[in-house]
Amino acid sequence: MTKAIGTRLAATVLLSLALLLAPAAFAGNGKGPGGGSGGGAYTVTVDQAGPYRYAQAVTVTTNAPVYANSSWIDLGCYQGGAKVLASTHAAFEGGWYYGWAFNLGPTAMWTGGAADCELTVWHQSRNKRVVDARTTFRVDG
Repeated sequence: MTKAIGTRLAATVLLSLALLLAPAAFAGNGKGPGGGSGGGAYTVTVDQAGPYRYAQAVTVTTNAPVYANSSWIDLGCYQGGAKVLASTHAAFEGGWYYGWAFNLGPTAMWTGGAADCELTVWHQSRNKRVVDARTTFRVDG
C-alpha cells in the first residue's frame, strides 16, 4: 500500500469515528447548556414567558416523579463557557428551597450581561445521579 492510500485510509477511519461519536459530544452533559430537553419523557419548564432578563426571579414546573428526599432541580448559567451561576432546589416538599424562585443573577461571577442557562431535574438512585428532565434557555443582559 502506498503512503498516499494509507494516509487516506487513516483519515477516512478517523472521520468515521468522529461522525460516530459526534452525537454524544453534543449531548448535554451537565457541564454547560445542552440542546433542548432531555432525560426521557419528563419535562421541566420556566413558568414565566421569555425573554428572560438578568436578575429576574423565575419559578419552574416539572412533571418528573418526586422521589422522597432525593429529587432536585439544578439551575446552571454560563457566559462564554464559564459557569457563573449554580443553584439547587429540592423538588420534594420540606426540602432545601422547595417552591422558591430561582434568581437569574447576580452572583460573584455574574455581575451582568447575557447568559445561557440549563435547568436539570434529577434524583439519586444507587449513589448515582439520574437525570429526569433538562431544558435550556437564554437570559438577556
